[in-house]
Order: sequence, then C-alpha cells, then structure tokens
Amino acid sequence: MADSGEFKFVDFAKVDVDANQEASMKCGIRSMPTFQMFRYGAKVCEFSGADEGRLRTLLTQHGGPPTAIAPGTRAVICGLKSKPELNGQAGKVGAFDAAKSRYVVEVASETLALKRDNLVQLCAATALATAGSALPAGLAAGAPLEVTGFDLETGEYTVRPVGGGEPVQLPVGCVRLADEMSGFIMGLQGTPEHNGKSGFILSYDETAERYVVALDAMHQLRLKRANFRA
Repeated sequence: MADSGEFKFVDFAKVDVDANQEASMKCGIRSMPTFQMFRYGAKVCEFSGADEGRLRTLLTQHGGPPTAIAPGTRAVICGLKSKPELNGQAGKVGAFDAAKSRYVVEVASETLALKRDNLVQLCAATALATAGSALPAGLAAGAPLEVTGFDLETGEYTVRPVGGGEPVQLPVGCVRLADEMSGFIMGLQGTPEHNGKSGFILSYDETAERYVVALDAMHQLRLKRANFRA
C-alpha cells in the first residue's frame, strides 16, 4: 500500500518497536501491528490489528490532500462583523477545530476563533485577465502578485505587484493561485452545496481555465478561478 501511489499525500514510516522500545513507549504502542496517523504533528487516529480494509478506510478518511490552511500560515482577517476593527489585520493561523469549523488565529495580543470565510491567505499568485474583467493599466497578464487582502462585499482581492507598485483591487477571477495550495470554494450556482468547502489545488488546466481541486481523497471538482479563493 505504501508503494502503490494510491495515497500520494501520505508519508509512510515503519518503526521496529523491538529495536526502538523508547519510541514505542512514548507513542503508547502496546500491540503489533499498530497504525498511528498524524497531520501537522498531531495524531488524528490510531488502530491496532491487521485489517487492511479498515486501514484503507482510515487512510481515505485522513490521508487526503491538506485542504485546511496549514498551521503557521499568515492570513488577513476579512468580513468580520463582531470585531470589524480587526478587518485588514494579519495574523498567524494555528490549529483547525473541526468540531467548531474554526481556525485559531493569533493577531497581535489576541487569540481568535475564526471561520474560513473570514480569512484570506497571504500568498503568491499570478495576474490573468478574464472575460469581462480586464487587468488594470500597467499590470500585464502573467505578472507575479502578492495577495494581501480580500473584500467579502466586492469579491475582490487586494494585491501588490511583485517588484514594486501600488496595491490594486482585482476580481478573484483575475488571479491565478499556485498549485498545491488550499483554498475556499465560493459562488457556485450549479452545485451550490460545495460553496463554503475547502479544497486543494492539484493542478490548473490552462486550456479550460479551470483549477482541478481535490475536496478529499476521493472527490475532485474543476473550478473557474472566480469560484476558488485563497
């Protein structure tokens, strides 16, 4: 299973507990085989036994692409109504509380619990025109950008051209995010049930102008740039 390529987002490591008794004690391993799964250094599940079907189920459940914002990522707060004075401020993203669907975010001296909708990742991107939305004068297609903010009301990024220049506002559809980045689905009309979900960019189809976005280990969508933001 480790060599099949079926779970390409999983790194497999085998520990001989007889030769590494200290490690097995620290991990609480009491029987063999025992499988422990970690994400961002935190254990997400464990089971003992040789049930390959159960192992495959757990790998499918926990071993998919990293759709959540990675801990340590810098992000800017946007659209926060309870504390609007924090909008536009940057903070460091910590753990994701799946039960509450909130990210722990450190901003200055405060620790907040925020929805994904209220965060935009500070990241590198590329400018691309789209039908009905030309790029501003002086900003060429393919120009490298830095995403520095997002306006929930207008659906526009604040971006800064790399190498200098004043910040400008661009529609989400005029910004191409990098591969292997997590993001947020928005504005889908044909399949609105996916709006608000997080995904992971596997690749970008230049001809169709669509991201190939993984929702988990089993499900993918092909999304316009306008329907997936940082």
